[in-house]
Amino acid sequence: MKKLIFCCLVVLMGACKDDKKDPEPETDYATSFVGVYETTTVEGGITSNYKWDITTEAKNQLNIKYTKATKVTVSGTTITLTQDYPLVAVKTTAQDNFEVNEKVNVAQSTNEALNVRLSGIASRIVNGSGVQQINITLKSSEASSGAPDEEVYLEFKKK
Repeated sequence: MKKLIFCCLVVLMGACKDDKKDPEPETDYATSFVGVYETTTVEGGITSNYKWDITTEAKNQLNIKYTKATKVTVSGTTITLTQDYPLVAVKTTAQDNFEVNEKVNVAQSTNEALNVRLSGIASRIVNGSGVQQINITLKSSEASSGAPDEEVYLEFKKK
């Protein structure tokens, strides 16, 4: 009987133990991404310049001013289109990663309305030249026009 009471007492003391420790503060990874990143793609007479101007306002949250300037040359004529995508709720998920998943009202140089969903997971690396870059497969979809979803792989280099 004494053994049973002793065991119950040990279990009760263990259950009453204060396991609450001060939680470790969450690390803010957002500040390490701040800066301007750019890349250019050329495909079949279409040149696109991409620019990300990354800032932060909250812990582990990025704001990205994403600009895409596209030039199309057809029969000696060059047509340009500039699109600005304000990304305001991009979350850092680790020291070298963040996730884009937003519905965005795009400002276009044609003044036409465009609303798209952008998504993708970005990874930061240091390339062979020692330059910091962000790699992402960026998916965009725009359901209202019936346009097909677009997926593009980009390597943004820090300027």
